[in-house]
Amino acid sequence: MEPIKAFSNVVIGQFVLTRIPIKVYVDNRYLTITSTDDIQDMHIGFGMDEDGQMHRFDYRMVSQLLVGGKPVDLDTYNKAMGLEGGEDSKEEEPEEEPKKEESIQMSEITRKVKVAREKAYKEELLALKDKETALKLKQKELKAEPIEDGIIREAGYTWEDIKTFGDFQNHISNLKVDKNIKTGKDVAKAITLGFLPGWVGNVDTAIGFLKKAINQDDAKKASGFIGKLDVDDELQDIVDDTIEDNFLKYIEKFVMSQPANTKIGDDFSMNKKLQTYIAKEFDERTISGFEESVNEMHHNYTFGTGDIVKNINPSCEHFGSIGVIKKIIDLPNGMGKAAVYTVGNSGATYKPGMGLTKTLDQLEKYNG
Repeated sequence: MEPIKAFSNVVIGQFVLTRIPIKVYVDNRYLTITSTDDIQDMHIGFGMDEDGQMHRFDYRMVSQLLVGGKPVDLDTYNKAMGLEGGEDSKEEEPEEEPKKEESIQMSEITRKVKVAREKAYKEELLALKDKETALKLKQKELKAEPIEDGIIREAGYTWEDIKTFGDFQNHISNLKVDKNIKTGKDVAKAITLGFLPGWVGNVDTAIGFLKKAINQDDAKKASGFIGKLDVDDELQDIVDDTIEDNFLKYIEKFVMSQPANTKIGDDFSMNKKLQTYIAKEFDERTISGFEESVNEMHHNYTFGTGDIVKNINPSCEHFGSIGVIKKIIDLPNGMGKAAVYTVGNSGATYKPGMGLTKTLDQLEKYNG
């Protein structure tokens, strides 16, 4: 082999691997090589000076190395490696005797490089064996998982198993997982076996799930717990979109805030929850006192389909909205009547075409 003419990143890297302190002598100063990252590039290296600053250097400009405190120049390195054609082919003079000692030291260093490499390979093999063992253990645990009709079922997985708010919260949180169970074929199996409601595969958020749940067709609603989440169609008719959206946010917050170990009673009903929410929205002042004063003002006037009305309740978010009544409905639990009207004007919280439902006490006939 031909002797090297410059210290390359490969040569310097051999010494770095031995973990023996190494420096390069460039531009009349030594730069410390801190790790193999400093010499990754085959053309430009980096070294740290005595002040801790990093400097770039060209390998061709390195005149010698300082390995473990011992200087190693190109001639010394070529001799130690037994490379032919170097200056060592000249007849040695007596004063060159100390360089033989350096050559011996260099040989010791190169043997350390070999030992370090062998140790690194051994450690890498051991790490691979440990990883293989861990993977085999995981594979064994997976095979031990209970399987029913090709679908892995975890404890409390089915919606029919919901007994506590903690169960409900877990299902709500895992909607994205349920939506992406392996393949569409597996989802179909889950639905067929009753593990999932048919529409769960199309939702991945709590609000999306609850919206689907309360709008189930009364004639086709699910049995068990899922059925309890449905709202009767007649009650749905009296709820405008804004009230429904706010109610869904309220229910999500309510469900997720309950203690996990709290049991969901057999009397749990989304119908009751909605009725309670509506009663809270139309507070006692609105339902009783305000209604009486307005009825007195209107002389007990009864609105009818086709009438144009205006919202006159200043505490209502839709105050000032004007629209045509589509129908008059009875509120649950004897709370009175409400009008469903289609908005015809624009405001900060309403716009033409929006459907609103308001108790009659909040409305007056509009004559333009």
